[in-house]
Amino acid sequence: MNNDVPEIVVRVLHGIQTEEEMHVFLQWYHASQENKNIFFQLKHIHDLRKEGQRPDGIEMDTSWERLWEKLKKRSVTHSPSPETVRRRRYTGIVRYAGVAAIAVLLIVAGIRFFYKRHDRMIWVEVRTGAKSKPQTIRLSDGSVVWLNASSLFRYPEKFGTKNREVYLDGEAYFSVMKSELQAFVVHTDKQEINVLGTEFNVLGYSSDPYTITTLVTGKVKLGTYDNEKHLKSEIVMQPNQQVYFDREFHQTTLSEVNALDATSWMKGIYSFRDAPLEEITRRLEKIYGVAIIIPDEVNRKEKYTGKFFSHQTIKEILDVLNFKDQFRLQFSDDTIFLRRR
Repeated sequence: MNNDVPEIVVRVLHGIQTEEEMHVFLQWYHASQENKNIFFQLKHIHDLRKEGQRPDGIEMDTSWERLWEKLKKRSVTHSPSPETVRRRRYTGIVRYAGVAAIAVLLIVAGIRFFYKRHDRMIWVEVRTGAKSKPQTIRLSDGSVVWLNASSLFRYPEKFGTKNREVYLDGEAYFSVMKSELQAFVVHTDKQEINVLGTEFNVLGYSSDPYTITTLVTGKVKLGTYDNEKHLKSEIVMQPNQQVYFDREFHQTTLSEVNALDATSWMKGIYSFRDAPLEEITRRLEKIYGVAIIIPDEVNRKEKYTGKFFSHQTIKEILDVLNFKDQFRLQFSDDTIFLRRR
């Protein structure tokens, strides 16, 4: 197999590959399921584009080295040629992205660390896969959580005497029981949502560079944090308001919305209003368990308005997005390429 596969994989992720390189990539990609798994991990790393999370930097760097070595071993059967300058350049690109996202690969280590801090509580972890129907979780205080596909939710079997704290990586709708004595706190990456009793939706996958919080009823205080856990901003939200938080640039945008659009996923309806194509395809990836690659960055920013339904196939949905026949769709097992004609 070609010695340059690691470099070519990076170029594919950045959308700067040549036709010849794409041919080499597809050969490697289809060679085994293990190659596909490695590519999906690297795609999540590339998409995240942020600094490390709970596990310490040394542990993250070590784990990234293991993944990088695994990619090299899967792509060559002998030692690579010493093209030092070029290798360093592309290794640097991938390492930056890898350090930014490695917490996705170290979720077990994060849980271990989490248990040490809360060793007097029994914590429950719920994971949902792609194509999963919304899962209902009832908490000890009577609050109810609906968890969407490809999500991770951690909560104590029984809340303590202080705040009611839960952790989310994914999308969930919360109906929180009112308590004047205990605030309810939802932790996502670089964000905390504090409530007493309310209903709201959180779209916060760690593989996405943003978190979207939509308030349905009540009032919440939303705080954002930098990489050192320093408070950057606080926003008090009212019903039918939405906060878009760009985790990479630590920017928040408050807007008025129809909250029903953000919560309709519980009925199998996904609505978009002037949403960038890459935001829509990110959602589709998690729901259908596929990887969608759009080589042209300009196309990723194009905005669409509409809705799709969970009972539709991924091809049916992409055909609707491609209503102008502006894309050439290439299906390759669980990876889909959208190329401008």
